[in-house]
Formats: sequence, structure tokens, C-alpha cells
Amino acid sequence: MSRQSSARRAGRHARGGAPAGLLTEGVAASRSVAWKVRRRAAQDPRRAVVALSLCLAAGLGGGIAVTMSMEPDASAAVVAGAVEDSLGAEAAAAVRNAYEATRSGERTSPPATAASPDTAEAGVAASGTGAGVGAAAEGLPEPPAPEPPEPLAVASAGVPSVEKSAPPSPSPSLRAAAGPTPEPGSGLLGTRVAVEEELSGRLVVATGSRRAPAEGKVWRVQLAVEKGLPVDPEVFAESVLATLNDPRGWNAADGSTFAWTDSDDYDARVVLASPGTTDRLCLPLDTIGELSCGIEETAVLNFKRWATGSQAWESTERYRQYLVNHEVGHVIGYHHDLCAGEGEHATVMVQQTTTTSGCIPEPWPVPDAPVPDKD
Repeated sequence: MSRQSSARRAGRHARGGAPAGLLTEGVAASRSVAWKVRRRAAQDPRRAVVALSLCLAAGLGGGIAVTMSMEPDASAAVVAGAVEDSLGAEAAAAVRNAYEATRSGERTSPPATAASPDTAEAGVAASGTGAGVGAAAEGLPEPPAPEPPEPLAVASAGVPSVEKSAPPSPSPSLRAAAGPTPEPGSGLLGTRVAVEEELSGRLVVATGSRRAPAEGKVWRVQLAVEKGLPVDPEVFAESVLATLNDPRGWNAADGSTFAWTDSDDYDARVVLASPGTTDRLCLPLDTIGELSCGIEETAVLNFKRWATGSQAWESTERYRQYLVNHEVGHVIGYHHDLCAGEGEHATVMVQQTTTTSGCIPEPWPVPDAPVPDKD
């Protein structure tokens, strides 16, 4: 590049960007240094090497530092031209190559510091995007989000609202750590159970599903416990279904078999409720806070009876089996029987809560049906 072309380019860029004074000052400084280099080189070759280094430093530092921030391309051209005029084509080529490498980013980046697991997790959580999300999608499990609680239905007049129970604990140890262990066969929690006359009326549906175990007429049964009762809903559901599907139960009598569902698409429903809620659910029948009922598709079991049994029965466990079979018997179409006589076995549809009228209490529709041995 000639001096004349360098001067024209400097002037053209000065009009469009950086002040011409800054550009010409860089050129003048470079020329002055170059002249000194030639003079000292003739006197002492060793000084020429040192002087050449100073020339490059002054030319590059002065020209680029002064004008690079305003007109990078013009600055590089001016400095390269000055170096070519003073030191030759090879020195100018070195200036141009250094500039092009700097502009294109050809520098060695320092190695990235490995992020700790805590730092990486925090970054993913804060941004919600990036490599962390990709890694999770390719096999790193994301922590489960607590499922939002199901909204409670607003109770209409005389009709309890319904909600789903939480899934059962995965192990007895976790269940024990959370509270009292439910009694098998009833779901009662604690050794001393207080019977409150009336609670909120909200029903908690036991979470679970199961197919009917036998052939015959299938009844899909939903099971629910009034919120606030000291009862585990799932253990209560298990005990009710064990009674309904017992070999001595309704399947032996008429072929009915019972499946468990927690959906609202059910054929029958069994509800355990406080005495006051039982009275409301059983209307227009009068259960006087003491009795249970089977009305339309719902068998309502009075918690007072479930917890304390009946004086007419020696075994509370057998009384609960009678209560389930009797009230569900109404739901599937059976009416009350009368005691056949003193000392006779009552049928399951004989009223046996307050008195058996001289009959021997009986909880099963078919008490003589064979029962497989439990190993």
C-alpha cells in the first residue's frame, strides 16, 4: 500500500467516523519512530533489534489504541500502511493478520470451570431452560411436583360434598410414623375413639380400584368416610369389600359380586358417617342418631355403631359384618325379614341392631357356604 493511498483512506474514514486529527497523529507517530529506527540501525545492529521492537509497540499501541475504538477497520489500515512504508511488507502483513485474528475472535478461551451439582441445579431451577432441562429429558428424573389438592365441591342443602383421600402410605413404617396404626377390619385410629354427634358433612372417597373377584352381577362400589372421623378410608374400604365378597356373602345368595371404584361412576356407595350426618343422608327415614340405613344407591353406616357395636352382639367384628351386608342388601333390592322364632338363626335382613327378637344373631346371607382355609 502506498503512502498516497493510505492518506486517502485515512481522510475518507475521518469524514465518516473518528476525527482526522486522531488518525493523522497515529500516522505521524509511526513515521517518526520508523525514521529513528533507520538512523540507529545504521549505527548499531543490536540497537536495531531493540528499536524495531519499540517501533512495533509504539506503532501498534499508538495507532490502534487511539483509533480502534472509533473506526477499527480504518485504524488497522492506517497502522498497517505506516508499518509497510517504514519496515516493509512482512511487518505490515503481521499487523493485518493480528488485526484479523482479533476481530474474528481467534483466541484460546480458558477452560470452563466444572459446575458443582448444587450450582447446576440452582441454575436450572432459576432459568427453567438450557442444558439442565435437556439432561433431565434424556434420563435424569425431575423431582415430582406435589399434586395440587382436589378442589372441594360446594355442599348443597342436605347433600355432603365429596373429596378424594390421599393415596395410602407405601409401607406400614411410614404409616406408623404419620400417626396411629388403623385397626384391621375397621380402619379405626387409636385405642379410644370418641363419637362426635355431627361433623362437617364432607365425604372423603377412599382411593383405590379393584375388579370384582367372582362371576355374576357386578356392582361397582364407591366407599367414603366423613371427614373428621378417626378412620383410615382405605382400611375401611378393604374391610367392607372383604365382607361383601366373602364366600358366605351375597355372591352365594344371588350371584352379586362387588368391585371397588373411586370414581363417581358407581352402582352402589357405602358411606361411614357421624350420627347427625347419617340422619340427614337417610331422610326421609328416621334413624334417630342410633341406626343406619340403605336408601336408593347408598348404604349409610352410623359411625356410632361402627365404633361401639351393639349390645345384642357379643362380637363387634361380627356386628360390623352384619351391618355391611344388611344395609347393602337394601341397596341391591332386599327388604326386612322377621325372626322365624325363638332360638332360630336370623336371616341377614332381620333387624338386629337394638334386638334380635329372640333369634340368634347372623351376619351372613349364606352362613353355611364353604369358606376356603386361609394359609
